[in-house]
Amino acid sequence: MTSMNTLRSFLLFLIIVFSNTTFGQEVAKLDIISIKSKFLSQEREILIYTPWLYEERDLVSFDVIYVFDSQHRELFDLVHSASNFIMGSKKFIVVGIQSPGYPEIDYYRNNDLFPMPINVPLEGYNVQNPNAENFWKYVNQEVFPLISETYRTTNKVYLIGHSMSASFVLDKLIKHPDLFTGVIAISPNLAYDENRLAQDFINTKFDEISDGKFIYISQANEYFSFGEKWVKAYEKVKEFIEHQNATEKHTVLLKEYPNENHWSVYLPSLSFAMNNFKEFVNNNPYIPNGNKKQITFKVRVLEENDNAYITGNQESLGNWDPSKVKLTKTSTLEREITLEVQFPLEFKITRGNWESQAFTNQTTNDGENIIIFNVDKEVSLKVEQWNDR
Repeated sequence: MTSMNTLRSFLLFLIIVFSNTTFGQEVAKLDIISIKSKFLSQEREILIYTPWLYEERDLVSFDVIYVFDSQHRELFDLVHSASNFIMGSKKFIVVGIQSPGYPEIDYYRNNDLFPMPINVPLEGYNVQNPNAENFWKYVNQEVFPLISETYRTTNKVYLIGHSMSASFVLDKLIKHPDLFTGVIAISPNLAYDENRLAQDFINTKFDEISDGKFIYISQANEYFSFGEKWVKAYEKVKEFIEHQNATEKHTVLLKEYPNENHWSVYLPSLSFAMNNFKEFVNNNPYIPNGNKKQITFKVRVLEENDNAYITGNQESLGNWDPSKVKLTKTSTLEREITLEVQFPLEFKITRGNWESQAFTNQTTNDGENIIIFNVDKEVSLKVEQWNDR
């Protein structure tokens, strides 16, 4: 009995300590926004995950990952959790696109995701009103603008889907490559409408797409659950990828999980995809391409003798040389420089070498770069800690 009381006291102590530690800290945030869609004639909710310190880091922009089929909340939660575990210092806004059921009007997930067939009669499928065209209008013309207008986003957008939503996101990448940087398609249906998506993928002129894309396609044991047609469509795409050089400029990955079923494959497939996605992101930095602007950078340091240097993704920022662009001392703790720059900006502050990288009010303690997609005249930062102190 004494040991049980001791255990309870210890657990209570942990709860109190944990509560006191986390209370008042900024944490990741989840918003739920309702959209009255004119294209779907329905009211839809979307989920928006913003990373830790999003509001405090008010200059920083973030890439966006859209997770389809997020009416299954576990899929959405897996993605934003995996991104934090796997992607290291890189943080994302994650948006959950839901396809809920409306029994009163006989409208369900498949209505959102199935396009109207063009090669076979509609009667061959278990969906009476394929509505993917209007669902795309809802996503493209209502959800995307809302996110870009409400949140600080970059121009890098990624899509994740499972089953028919995987088919949907893969279709949108190959038809609108200018809108997206990559997709993760977990167990897509490539056989629908007489291999329509498989054929569209094979017919895509990947060599004409200007920037490199991340394309991940996985399959589970669908042969046993969905039959030979499903697998043959996948094999067509697999053969094309393995025997053509059309996709060389892109990161295209195939992964098979014969011991997983159509649902259980999501977790291992997502984990593998995100680990490779991390490498893709690291190898595809932001390219400054906007109009040039005169921007003044002001940095408040910690000690009177502290120097401050800026280094980043363009020549005026030193092209990632940590000792090339030094700020001028304007007061005891203030450092300043005015530079002509192009957006997007990606940069860090140092004291002249990488060991002394600064953690500022716009960075986190894992060393994430500061990414800014637009600012008018001034960027003000406060050094909170130097890495070597």
